[in-house]
Amino acid sequence: MSTSVRRKEIVRGKILHYLKLIYPQAATLPLLQGELDIFGYAVPLEDLDFHVAYLAEKGLVAVEEARGPRAHRTIPLARITARGIDYFDGRAPRDAGIYLPPEEP
Repeated sequence: MSTSVRRKEIVRGKILHYLKLIYPQAATLPLLQGELDIFGYAVPLEDLDFHVAYLAEKGLVAVEEARGPRAHRTIPLARITARGIDYFDGRAPRDAGIYLPPEEP
């Protein structure tokens, strides 16, 4: 497995991790981007959009549009779903496209 593929899997796991930490709140993509940077996984916004869409198609993250400060603009917000929490907590089968560290005993 190439390093770039493993890195993408890790980034998706980190997205779930952060969204679980702030649940039931949602996060903007720039906020997620900043948190990933803090975790040591800097990701361009276009790549982050891809990862969030991937997780949304898996049903682990929900993306909703919220009104921005200007009425003519919406802002995408990402929130972990109940299925995403179950997945993160190990109560759902693992997906090869998302890396989560092994559970501690």
